[in-house]
Amino acid sequence: MLLRGARAILPIGGFAAGQLLSLLFFFSAGLLFASEARERIGEKEGREALFFLLLYPTAFFFAAAYSESLFLLLALLAFRFARRRELAASAVFAFLAGTSRLPALALAVPLAIETYRAAGTGASRRGTSVRAALVGAAPVAGVLLWVFGAGWLAGEPGLYFRVQEAWNRGASPLEGVRRFFGGLPARIARGDAREHPGFLLDYAHLVAFAAIGVWQARRRLYSDAAWTAGALLIPIASGIAASLPRYVLVVYPAFFALAEIFRLRPNLRLAWWIGSALLLLAGEAAFVHWHWVA
Repeated sequence: MLLRGARAILPIGGFAAGQLLSLLFFFSAGLLFASEARERIGEKEGREALFFLLLYPTAFFFAAAYSESLFLLLALLAFRFARRRELAASAVFAFLAGTSRLPALALAVPLAIETYRAAGTGASRRGTSVRAALVGAAPVAGVLLWVFGAGWLAGEPGLYFRVQEAWNRGASPLEGVRRFFGGLPARIARGDAREHPGFLLDYAHLVAFAAIGVWQARRRLYSDAAWTAGALLIPIASGIAASLPRYVLVVYPAFFALAEIFRLRPNLRLAWWIGSALLLLAGEAAFVHWHWVA
């Protein structure tokens, strides 16, 4: 819808409009990311967190005609207003985030936690719980509108679910979990680790973000940990690991965590940036040459 609006205003094609919007959204999101990083972890670590984000292996999706940059901007705004107790604005941006991609479901619990925490000790516990639940429900409502609204517009209410079956996603979350973890040994047994080793990176991202989630939970950053966990559980429940590196890209608190984890480890931090940048260049080169990059 935004792309159509851009094409109606500017004399450009759909491809150019998509990239222009993505870049504008990412620039705006970058400013908010930097501002929140300074507030949460300080000036120096905030700059380092931005490098962790910009050099992440799938960061090139922020410049592509995908929903990553839009979702990142909407998520930053939703949490920003939740912390400021402007709950109506937070719910609106969370709802819009839900209309942009299904992984927005992972925002529900962390937004509710953030809303409840921001209320403080003086507020009514029951009233605060209700407001937190309503804000947390906003991205879920957006996702449901997207899932069923797209089918309704296409004249097939269950279109989304038929498409998921075409991708061989799990028929149920339990079946998805079985496929997700069973797929790794099955592909190794087939020899894919020798012929197409790139799929191992999907599971490497899983391990890295699981470790970040544990670190966040141990430091009682429960909102951050809940988002990290949700961002991993959704693709696991789908049964497919292929897009996981892209799904976790927008979980921006994880990059604050990386900046703090490497605070007193400058050599390891530099090694991470170099390795991540090389993977970023390789992934972008494959992407622009029409090779499969999830």
